[in-house]
Amino acid sequence: MVKDDKKDLLLSLIVITKNNDKDLDKCLSSVTGLVDEIVVVDTGSTDKTKEIADKYTYKVFDYKWNDNFSEAKNYALKWAAGKWVINLDADESLSKSDHKIILDMINNASLDIGGFSLIQRNYTNDIGKFGLVSTKDDSYSESSVASGFVPRRIVRIFRNEEKIFFEGTVHDSVEKSILRSRIVEETSIPIHHYGPLTRNNDERTRMYVDMERNNLRAKDFFQRYQIASQLHSLGKSDEALDWLDQCLVMNKNFLLAWLEKGTIFLEKENFDEAKKCLLEASSLGQHEMVYGHLGIVYARMGDYDAAIDYLRKAIRINPKNADFCFNLGLALNSSNRKAEAGLAFKRAVDLNPEYGKRVKFE
Repeated sequence: MVKDDKKDLLLSLIVITKNNDKDLDKCLSSVTGLVDEIVVVDTGSTDKTKEIADKYTYKVFDYKWNDNFSEAKNYALKWAAGKWVINLDADESLSKSDHKIILDMINNASLDIGGFSLIQRNYTNDIGKFGLVSTKDDSYSESSVASGFVPRRIVRIFRNEEKIFFEGTVHDSVEKSILRSRIVEETSIPIHHYGPLTRNNDERTRMYVDMERNNLRAKDFFQRYQIASQLHSLGKSDEALDWLDQCLVMNKNFLLAWLEKGTIFLEKENFDEAKKCLLEASSLGQHEMVYGHLGIVYARMGDYDAAIDYLRKAIRINPKNADFCFNLGLALNSSNRKAEAGLAFKRAVDLNPEYGKRVKFE
């Protein structure tokens, strides 16, 4: 199929759906007034998803799912007529307050910019999540649904050109294709992602692992890291370690793999191995979770001065992480620095009231 000939369209939205009738209206209404057209590709809904899509666009297409996210999104791209494309999942939205910023951004983009990365906010009410940021005093009303979010930088706005397309069976992205000839510019614009609050994440993760294994690419260290991190989230730590070792054979300087490995050993209470892996990660760059986990490791090994030092380093990078503040309080308390511990605990509770159930103030 060929695209429409309307070359005067500025911005197209593409969305891949399947049984998203509880989320899709929020997603599509959030871009009303921003995009010139909406392209919805449905992969087999049996609920009212397509009825909802019909309220916003005539471009609703059926697509036979083949366990490949990139191929489904590239099919959607064939129908997009805008000069620029924004890709959202059905359980995501944009804030109306960012519409003008986005339009100004793409209207004034220099020719060397092929796309823009945004911050995906994965909302959660859990504590102890990797890289968690508190929503307390957040300027976006969308964040009121949860006590925190885990941020992830992701390319979601890009030029509509044949040489820019999605790659990757599961963790699809246009970033690689952009970087072959242009650059990606970073922005602070958030994508509000509500899915983690309601969906069955284990079932989804198992599906992703199977898809990655069935499409394993030779010498792709990042794919092996992704498989490992997903297996880790399912509680399959030993299997995850095997995939991390494969990853590190291919790229021994990959910080995230050392961090993941150190985290697993920390959970296993193998503090010597955890310390070794996390120190290796810290030698490769500054990372809040590396410092935070090293703080926990040193505390569990009885070296409270080192623990306090690393936890404060983590807090300097991410001052809105309640977990870091709570663990700092524990380390200070164990070091008999009660007043400082009390301040750290109060900050943790202030950022996430759930910690009030774990702390008793005198």
